[in-house]
Amino acid sequence: MSAPVPRELLLVMAESDNGNVLVTFDLGEPWGLDVPAEWFTYGLAVTGADGVLLKHFGVRISPTETKAFVFDFPSTTQANYSASHVQGRGTSLVVRFTDATLGAGAEGSFTGFATVEGEDVAIDVPAQLLP
Repeated sequence: MSAPVPRELLLVMAESDNGNVLVTFDLGEPWGLDVPAEWFTYGLAVTGADGVLLKHFGVRISPTETKAFVFDFPSTTQANYSASHVQGRGTSLVVRFTDATLGAGAEGSFTGFATVEGEDVAIDVPAQLLP
């Protein structure tokens, strides 16, 4: 099996219902890296109406492990989820965050981001909140 390859993050879609959040990361072409990445992350940043960062919903992928997480900035707590919460669907990753909420009202903003080994490779990626 070949190592996972980080890809361009094109769009993030999120929906919330019944105490769960479902996030879809729409992916493009592979990043042209000189050496294979040890790990990379796709994420959704949730910001309140006041511009304060509230949460990160993310998925971290490495050759040995895939895991999802929600980091809550106001409380500085993190919930972790196993690889069973992450599904690959062609050029998309779908992650189910159980017992989670988006944490921002209609006035908040949502943007996608991607990192390779902790370095930003994409910020302010368009994100859509689905009804």
